[in-house]
Amino acid sequence: MPHASATARTNQMRALMGGAFLPSFLGLAATRVWLQVNLFASYTQSDDGLFTVVNNLAYGLVMVIGAAIALRKPFSKGNRTTVAWLGFAVMTFSTVLILAGKETGAVDILAVASVCAGIGGALGGGMWTAAYVRLGLRQSVLYGFLSLALGSLGGLALSFLPEALSYTVSMFMPAIALLCYQRAMKTDVGPQPAPEPIYDKEPRSTMLFIFGGLAVFGLALGISRGFPAGEPVPMDALQRVVHQMGVVVISLFIIWWFIVKRKRLSFSFLWRIEIMLVAAGMLILSVFPGHFTGLAIATVNIADTLMLGVLWITLQDVARHTTTDVYAVYGFAWASRVLSRDAGRVLIMVLGAMGASSYAVTAVIGIVVFALAASMALLLSDGILKLRPLFTEDVAAPARRSAAGAARETRRAEMEGAGASTPAPAAMPSAQAQPDPQEWFRDAFDLSERETEVALLIAQGRSKSYIAEALCLSENTVRTHAKNVYTKLDVHSKQELIDLLQNRE
Repeated sequence: MPHASATARTNQMRALMGGAFLPSFLGLAATRVWLQVNLFASYTQSDDGLFTVVNNLAYGLVMVIGAAIALRKPFSKGNRTTVAWLGFAVMTFSTVLILAGKETGAVDILAVASVCAGIGGALGGGMWTAAYVRLGLRQSVLYGFLSLALGSLGGLALSFLPEALSYTVSMFMPAIALLCYQRAMKTDVGPQPAPEPIYDKEPRSTMLFIFGGLAVFGLALGISRGFPAGEPVPMDALQRVVHQMGVVVISLFIIWWFIVKRKRLSFSFLWRIEIMLVAAGMLILSVFPGHFTGLAIATVNIADTLMLGVLWITLQDVARHTTTDVYAVYGFAWASRVLSRDAGRVLIMVLGAMGASSYAVTAVIGIVVFALAASMALLLSDGILKLRPLFTEDVAAPARRSAAGAARETRRAEMEGAGASTPAPAAMPSAQAQPDPQEWFRDAFDLSERETEVALLIAQGRSKSYIAEALCLSENTVRTHAKNVYTKLDVHSKQELIDLLQNRE
């Protein structure tokens, strides 16, 4: 009994996580720690001023170039390996340059280091897209936001070290990230339903809405981070803790909400969190100027950092459901965010250098409010993508079921033709020993296709409202299908249904 109980708990955990735990995918956190130290001065201030502007410009331009190349010709396996190694090399080299520039005070070395850091950050972050696109939705949310939380904890710890030591420690992050990436690319992520390229049929106007929404929101973030005078705002220990631990808490909440509680994750839900954080930061800046500036910037930085996770899992979901190369999907969207944020940062720097009057400050606040309102109008909806809502979990595709049925008919014909004397190919016993759950449910209990889909979603712990939305049915229809399923399977509860599925032969 104890062994059976432990097995049941293990199976339950695997179901929650979408498969076995895959620690190599958390190597993304190492990349994020490096980015914080080398691009944003460990967030000991709102950013690193002109150094951040330059490296973010290089970062965004590399993203655009890479996306354009991938759009014209998808990256091969060899090309992706090259990107990973280049990212490792340029990231490490740029940290060496930063240390040398700060030690000698040489502006020219720091200028080159800034450009190299932006290029390395784009390559080192971009390489992970090829690994994450292999994951299912639940895995992507789990490892994406867990990496974000771990990266915040690591960045917070390094922010309290002496500057030279924090850069030295960060120098090892690219190597750790590369090793984890290589392992992640070889790791068996478990069986995943084959996603259909449904987004290939999306109208082009959809992409304009998405990029436009990201751009105006990025503009608001850039302005907020340098408000009101354009100079980086120093952040004391408490403000750094508020920023980084705020990211950790919200990331863990999202994991708890979607993975543990099995609630539906919607894009509008995540976007509301982003909007509210930036709006709260700007409210504090405008109502209490000079008194709570650090706290306001910490709040804005929570939104900016959290945006990494939100955009990461959103683009992962899009990339899995289109034939467009993953580098193109991530590259253009990420560039629209980074370059627009950089433009906002430059705007507030220029106004600060000119000596911002009260009128100019009011105008800046108006721009931020307009940008937030525009991003809400463009992106605050789950229906942005017309053909499939974001974060809808895949089920076994009909083509896959048909293939399984065809394989079964082939095996039956071979058995009859050979008098069951000829052994089946090596792959056949495995297929028979572990039948597809959807095939098994349908054939063993004479369920319809829709009843089978409802049964599997119930076995995943989904609510009737979730099933109704996922399958485009009314809740009454779902109840009818569920009643038929329980009758045909002779079960009386959700747990009995789950046990039946787990104990199938």
